[in-house]
Amino acid sequence: MKKTLPACPVETTLMLISDRWKVLIIRDLLEGTKRFGELKKSVGNPGAENKEGKEPV
Repeated sequence: MKKTLPACPVETTLMLISDRWKVLIIRDLLEGTKRFGELKKSVGNPGAENKEGKEPV
C-alpha cells in the first residue's frame, strides 16, 4: 500500500526528513560547507565516541 503525501509542502518535507539528526545537520549546512568534525560538535551528540572508542576530550 502506498502512502499519500500531505498537501502541505512543509509537512511533506518534515515527514521525509523527520530523523532528529538530519534536521540539525541541514540547519548547520544552510550556513555553508562544514567538515564532519564541525557538524559533530554542532549537533552536540554527548554519546559520540572517537575512532579509538574513547569519549572525546
